[in-house]
Amino acid sequence: MNNENLFEIEEKFQPFLLNNDYTFIGPVDTLYLTEFYKYVNKIAPKIAISRLIHHSLSNKSAIKKAISILPQNIELRIYVVISNGKRDLIHTSIEDYCRRNNLNFLKK
Repeated sequence: MNNENLFEIEEKFQPFLLNNDYTFIGPVDTLYLTEFYKYVNKIAPKIAISRLIHHSLSNKSAIKKAISILPQNIELRIYVVISNGKRDLIHTSIEDYCRRNNLNFLKK
């Protein structure tokens, strides 16, 4: 997937999400991903008393702002965060999520 149409693909994927799962777009490179989490968590608005990473990563405005400060040619991907009822952050690629859940979203 190229970076230019990721937001469009992410939007079209929303009806396929199960339970309380959600998506975010972030860098493929794990070295950038850790800093990306920190920055998104810092700029996203607080919800209630605390600021959970789940609230931050589901905030599309904060994600877009964080992406804008990444190096220009960095590869991005759509991540699917799998809700486990805890504060843990468990995510996978959209391709793997579709495969695991027998979703036909990516099949042409």
